[in-house]
Amino acid sequence: MIHNYVYSVGMQGLKGQIIRVEATVWDDKEQCIIIGLPDASIKESKERILNCLLSLGIDTNMKKITILLSPSDVKKQGTSYDVAMLLAVLQAMSNAPLQIPEKTCFIAALTLDGHLTTFHSMIPTIHQAILLGFKKIYIPPIDISPFLEIPDVELVRITHIKDLLSHLRGNSSLSEAELELLPLETISNIPEETPYICFSAIRGHKQPKRALTLAAAGGHHVLMTGPPGCGKSLLANAFHTILPDMTNEEKLEVFSIYQMAMEARHLSARPPIRSPHHSTSEGAIIGGGRYPRPGEISLAHRGVLFLDELGHFPRRVIDTLRQSLETGIAVVNRVEGSNQFPATINLIGATNPCPCGYYGSNEKYCTCTEKMRLKYIMRITGPIIDRIDFVLGLKNQGIIKQTSSETSEEIRTKVAAAREMQRIRYGDNYTNSIVPVKLFERKVTFSEAQLSRVENFCFVEKLSSRSTMKVLRLARTVSDLEGDLSVTDQAVTEALEWTRRAAYVHSTQLR
Repeated sequence: MIHNYVYSVGMQGLKGQIIRVEATVWDDKEQCIIIGLPDASIKESKERILNCLLSLGIDTNMKKITILLSPSDVKKQGTSYDVAMLLAVLQAMSNAPLQIPEKTCFIAALTLDGHLTTFHSMIPTIHQAILLGFKKIYIPPIDISPFLEIPDVELVRITHIKDLLSHLRGNSSLSEAELELLPLETISNIPEETPYICFSAIRGHKQPKRALTLAAAGGHHVLMTGPPGCGKSLLANAFHTILPDMTNEEKLEVFSIYQMAMEARHLSARPPIRSPHHSTSEGAIIGGGRYPRPGEISLAHRGVLFLDELGHFPRRVIDTLRQSLETGIAVVNRVEGSNQFPATINLIGATNPCPCGYYGSNEKYCTCTEKMRLKYIMRITGPIIDRIDFVLGLKNQGIIKQTSSETSEEIRTKVAAAREMQRIRYGDNYTNSIVPVKLFERKVTFSEAQLSRVENFCFVEKLSSRSTMKVLRLARTVSDLEGDLSVTDQAVTEALEWTRRAAYVHSTQLR
């Protein structure tokens, strides 16, 4: 009996875990057992393993095979361990075990005839294997372009188990040119056609444009309210055009989320934009399922979550956003386990001021009763408003002569520079809106006069401690957008003015 370990990687939500695979083979009644809390798909792997052994000409008659997946107390799912389990069995049956280098893992499913194939969550598993420190990763023949920019990692693509064994024994060299690449169903190869609305084409709305620019620069959240046709959806749909392209690390993160959710995603560096219908359920927004999957808020990670007709969303659905807006993480708790998914988003909400849409409008008369109006607007609760940096009251612009204004590309350049300043300042991929308070206080300084001014303003306006911190974060974003290393008095003034406007618009809706 020989113990030999082979390593693979499993997924717990979007977080990877090293799985050590070992096997024993005894002369006994023919049987193959997999232990270590496997799910049904892993238990079925024994049939694939036995068929592959048969295709290799290995006799398993009167052999009892036991395969252990460690750590034994962690539930495991999926077919990514197939190759590692087969190699562990071959190691146990061979008198001359394969010499597998350190920091090497195997991530692939198997067909009955021994071909390596893809599986659900392929990209996130490879990504997590790299983050866990593996330097050589054996995978099926897939497109590895998302990983080409990662240094010091070798992704070895193998077509058949015979080729893998030959390669591990040093008997053959692999020709990448001869590989027939397998498709990944959750990555769309159809050219992306995203409607493009340039900021320069939007007439009027000077203040909302400024607010959206600041929101993009600092990762802040925006709520727009106004009558139908005033431009809320137009501004929201143009917002993603001023967000900078994702870095390669962010792109892999987003690809991983989409594959975990089994959603198609283009091979694009542009940030995602999600716009769920107001009938969407709580689980669809935050994530869920027996084995938790990412929801809309995670599918919008590093991009935009646009909630149109926010007043029509159920109150419970809106309230599920509270924690994620503040932390950038969506937590999904289920009986089968608890998972965390990244959810660093820009929330853009749009709502009418009342069910008919014309409360406070000069164009039409509002037909809603006060009770109907308050019930409608109170779905957006105080705790949610407290987490939103910009509350904008929009009006119909009428016919406005078009004047020259900044294009989306020009604004995007400024936004990208502001976000780069934040990455350098915090030493991580944080925006001003979600950076932890202690890190923010350590990296950002205000003068005594500025802090006293903010404190007095918040005392007079009866703002919460969260709103006070929100003012400071917004002032830092204003300075970042202007390229200032320190927070200026003008930035504090603008942050206070935006906070005053938000409080005024919200209080007006509740009158």
